[in-house]
Amino acid sequence: MTVSTWAAVVLLSSLTVALSHEEGGGPSFGYTPGTPDGPENWGKLSPAYKACNEGKAQSPIDIVTASAIPNPNLDTLSRVYVPCNATLHNNGKDIVMTFERDGEPVMPGSINITTADGTVKVFRFKMVHWHVPAEHSINGKRFPLELHLVHADDHGDKAVVGILYKIGKPDPFYDQLTEKLRELKETPTVAAGMVELKSLQKRTGSYFRYMGSLTTPPCTENVVWNILGKGREMSQEQFELITAPLPHQDNRPPQPLNGRIVAFYNPPNSTISHYTYM
Repeated sequence: MTVSTWAAVVLLSSLTVALSHEEGGGPSFGYTPGTPDGPENWGKLSPAYKACNEGKAQSPIDIVTASAIPNPNLDTLSRVYVPCNATLHNNGKDIVMTFERDGEPVMPGSINITTADGTVKVFRFKMVHWHVPAEHSINGKRFPLELHLVHADDHGDKAVVGILYKIGKPDPFYDQLTEKLRELKETPTVAAGMVELKSLQKRTGSYFRYMGSLTTPPCTENVVWNILGKGREMSQEQFELITAPLPHQDNRPPQPLNGRIVAFYNPPNSTISHYTYM
């Protein structure tokens, strides 16, 4: 086995471990409603997945802007992401991007999360994945695509930043991935090289905050969700590059709110803005 082949094996192994951990290491699941492994049956596939059917704080949700409660104790989402070697992977259900150095997973940045009581917690940037169409909706409107920036703290708790996209102007972030996404249609794992992540930390000011869950099995709860209050645009070509490797859509249907509060943060002295282009 050559050195390059060995490195690829190590990289793929570490990526598989990361994906397996994210999905709980349980049985495969699907997104097609009405099928044995469809979203309504995830909780039946494994005891480890029971939260998918029995949980009371599940994600995604429909965010009703008129019901979102302003919370002055929250603060801006302070994020710092650095360039990092990345790998794109098509696991047959979702497109995922993870980060590594010398074959070992790394976390190329962090986010400071201010909780409802004013406490600040630090979560480290773990991975990126996409859902088509978007999983969260705004006032019943579903966007073409949603990007999830997944972060974790030292205890395994997670904080996710969700960005909703409409079709429009090209997003420079995807320009650096064009050829790699084309390759992903032919092979399940593509080394993307050094990826500039700074544009993903672009501040939009406002955001919606609620406590939810992972949107894939095991549907673990106590996830801090932060849906940016202003979406982004991507070109039709970029959208097609992201969606082409997948055989079908990969979005979980909206889950009941069950009395949860959706908070809204807007920077002081700024005009309230959330999805004004809809």
